[in-house]
Amino acid sequence: MDTEVKPMVKQVRAERTRQALLAAAAEEFDRQGYAGTSLSAVHRACGVTMGALTFHFHAKADLAAAVCREAELLTRRALACLAPAEALPPVAEFTFVIARLLEEEVTVRAAARLAREQAVTPCWHTVWRGALSQLVAPARKMPAHGGEALADRLELLAVYLTAGAEAALRAGRPGRDVQTELVRLWALVLVPGPLPGVDRRPAAVATRPEPSRSS
Repeated sequence: MDTEVKPMVKQVRAERTRQALLAAAAEEFDRQGYAGTSLSAVHRACGVTMGALTFHFHAKADLAAAVCREAELLTRRALACLAPAEALPPVAEFTFVIARLLEEEVTVRAAARLAREQAVTPCWHTVWRGALSQLVAPARKMPAHGGEALADRLELLAVYLTAGAEAALRAGRPGRDVQTELVRLWALVLVPGPLPGVDRRPAAVATRPEPSRSS
């Protein structure tokens, strides 16, 4: 019995160590960027030896790639559960979801910074840009209203707003303020005209409820 249990215990400990290293690395990459992060800083922050770190991640590049994979998983899960608000199109709700992830998940913030520094390939943006393209796809089927141009502009607007939300959060703006600003900016472009899936009620846009958060 002992011979069966011991390997399982070792596997559990190894996985805990790996997750702890990823969490510590995400904190370092988020604060210091790729160039400013050292393996020694990560293992000290995690409270393990350098040998334990290099057992799981042979180099800093491997550690950065693993952090980005974790961020991609979190992002895919969040976007899979995307539920558009009553008066906003899915592409607008997309920007709220990404902003919320950047606020609440240090792993996602780290991946965003690593992507901006072009420290990893493929980068985190690849995940949500694909999802964003799918969200604006219905607009491309509206040739009478310039569907291709409309979709391209919606996608570009979402990219710019997402980048602005990231910059605001990194500068210390409260997440609640950033979400409010996103709502107001989207309200500016929700003028009469074709947008796929939009129920145009300006009052509802202005009073979009704050998303509930579990403690």
